[in-house]
Amino acid sequence: MAFLVLNANAVDCIRATFDYYATQYMPEDDIKLYILPGNLKPDSLHQQHHSQVYTIKYHWTGNHLDSMTFAQSCLNKGNKVTVVPDWKVDSAKVGKLKRYTWTFPPKYADMDFTVYRGKDSVDIIYDPEEGATHHTFYIKNDTIHKLDSGIPRNWVIYRDPKNENKCYRANGKEKTFGNGSVLKVGEEVYTTYEYETRDGFLIQKIFEPDRNKYFRAPGPCEGGDEYTTIFYRKPESKK
Repeated sequence: MAFLVLNANAVDCIRATFDYYATQYMPEDDIKLYILPGNLKPDSLHQQHHSQVYTIKYHWTGNHLDSMTFAQSCLNKGNKVTVVPDWKVDSAKVGKLKRYTWTFPPKYADMDFTVYRGKDSVDIIYDPEEGATHHTFYIKNDTIHKLDSGIPRNWVIYRDPKNENKCYRANGKEKTFGNGSVLKVGEEVYTTYEYETRDGFLIQKIFEPDRNKYFRAPGPCEGGDEYTTIFYRKPESKK
């Protein structure tokens, strides 16, 4: 069974970016940790968040995630920690959607959440006892949008009209194209997602510039741009 069909010439950036958002359930400022069963199975991740560098190595047996090895630089330089997943994921079909329920050990019960996944939408639900917080991503007109508890976020992710491998995250109020090129998207193009295939891996590169560098002096672990590079697993050979 192949986890992801790798095209040597092009990867649809919108679909791959949507799958990335639909399988990563941590706040945007944190390392993405929880992996929903689906198409994207990471082999390893390298992230520079400000001046800290994090790495994760995922250890799999088939579809089962056995453990993850974390390392980071800066204040805890050289420290490595191996984490064995202690959560459970149950799934069920609900109409045209698939429902995934994440359950953690009792001492972490406040981290439980539910995900409803469709072909072009995903709804992530936290804190049901507190009235529920929803993070919803959906694809419309080849563009990824996000709602936070029904309130639209002021950004969209769209494909470069000249390069199917490249997407941009930008202010969603304005979008102007000219001669097949991007001329202006809102106020600022501030995150890019690029994909490439190499030696059977799908490689995702995310870059976000430091927009606050002129407003605060960097501390020992602050300041600087943000980079994330993820190597997704090679497809398994069919038997």
